[in-house]
Amino acid sequence: MTGETKKLKVSLIALTFVILYGSGFVGGRYGLPYAEPFYYLAIRFGATAVILFALILCLRVSWPRSGYVHLILSGILLQGVFSVGVFYALYHGMTPAVSALIIALQPILVWLMVSVVTARKVRPLSVLALIGGVIGVAITVYRGLESSSGLTPTNIAFGFLGLVGLSAGQFYYQMKNPGAHLLINGFVQSGSSAVVMLVGGLIFEKGIIHWTPKLLLSELWMSVGVSIGALSLLFVLMRSESADRVASYFYGVPIAAGLIAWPVLSQRPTVSEIIGFAVIMVSITVFNRSSRPPGAKDAPAVPADDPVPATDRP
Repeated sequence: MTGETKKLKVSLIALTFVILYGSGFVGGRYGLPYAEPFYYLAIRFGATAVILFALILCLRVSWPRSGYVHLILSGILLQGVFSVGVFYALYHGMTPAVSALIIALQPILVWLMVSVVTARKVRPLSVLALIGGVIGVAITVYRGLESSSGLTPTNIAFGFLGLVGLSAGQFYYQMKNPGAHLLINGFVQSGSSAVVMLVGGLIFEKGIIHWTPKLLLSELWMSVGVSIGALSLLFVLMRSESADRVASYFYGVPIAAGLIAWPVLSQRPTVSEIIGFAVIMVSITVFNRSSRPPGAKDAPAVPADDPVPATDRP
């Protein structure tokens, strides 16, 4: 595969990931009126684990001998903590676009983590691109200052809890790189997250669930489209790109969330949001070009303790 072909393939994977992942913010808001967040997430992750386990048995995927602790810890952070923060903010009225915008600050955190761990030289253009992404987020979130977007201190705190969980989970996963098959990877992470969500529901919630068609449709999409589809693509990207480059794609998530919320939730993008979207896209392009030195190979910037076996690569 030539360099240009590989770049095109990665770009298409990243674009598909952004669309599917952005849809999760809308899908969650669509079903949350009918179930409390912890129970909603327990159903979602539980269904995901069951589907993946069935696929593992049907395809006779080999179970790895080690790496389960890293999968569980990264899964609880990447899926559990992240989802609790985001879904509680959505549950209390924050719009999907604003919630996605907070998560879009992830590239900054991951870039800082990678820079500290690898002690690499900081490239000014990369810094400017990341700042541009933040400016794009700020422009886009301008409408979020309205009370109707649910921008309350509590929701902001939940949003940043999700941000920290996602950033730490992605960085930890790429640093340890358990090297498991994608189906094993998803099953262990979703299964462990389902257990944590169920415990959280038993402790903090009343267990009220209204089994409506909208809830079932939401759970189905979140389990198959997001937990299996989007996250599988994310793990593919994490195995072929550096942690900060993967994180930069999250700048595009608010665009997807905002555009999908338009027909599904009747939340039409404003002119300021469209301008912010454009700034974000330019920032992603500039960052990805500036973060790869001339002649460098597409290898993860975070060293892996256990390289991915060739037979387990997607």
